[in-house]
Amino acid sequence: MNHGFQAAFAIAKKDIVTQMRKKFEAFSMFLFALIAVLAFSFAIVTQGSIPEEIGSAMLWVIIFFMGMFGFAPIFLSESETGTLPGLATAPIPAWSVYLGKVIYGFTLMGIVEIFLVPIVSVLFGFSILNDIPLALATLIIGTLDLAAVGSMASALTMPSESKATVFPLVYFPTATSGLMLLIEITKIIVIGPGLISVLLIFEILIAHLVAMLTLSASVFHFALSS
Repeated sequence: MNHGFQAAFAIAKKDIVTQMRKKFEAFSMFLFALIAVLAFSFAIVTQGSIPEEIGSAMLWVIIFFMGMFGFAPIFLSESETGTLPGLATAPIPAWSVYLGKVIYGFTLMGIVEIFLVPIVSVLFGFSILNDIPLALATLIIGTLDLAAVGSMASALTMPSESKATVFPLVYFPTATSGLMLLIEITKIIVIGPGLISVLLIFEILIAHLVAMLTLSASVFHFALSS
């Protein structure tokens, strides 16, 4: 088990170091998010702010679509260099490869979100950090949930010659359920009282994350061995 986690972190570290050198995916994700925030702020802002329930949804919709730029090419380097068969035959469990990609996707999105959330707070006229511990927990769990789904979708569409077309068809339906939970939690955090409701939905979100990780790891094992 420890060997599997060590392999996962090694794969994630390799991808993160490579990304920090190229900076292409991170820059494209941030650029998309910035353009989307500016467009929504110009189109929807009234009297200096966006209605909080709408802004909460817009934040996660932007993060949701931003993930396409980070998740779609997760296995691109392995596909182009032909190293995927090596990963499939390496003496490590298949879930280690999948978990490494999830950690990489989570880190990539997290870096962009560090800059995105303050920009959203300024341009949308509200902050999701009214309850900082709960807001950070929601961002972490939510981003991890999207990374789990996105990594699975990238693995499943890897053999396709039309990845750009097929990837959204896999990513959108599987990530939508978690997205709805995240929007609801963020809306309650921003608007105000509703701790019991938040905790209940948060428990459902964690259960959703566990289910996605378990299911995705199983599906990835099949994709890697096929």
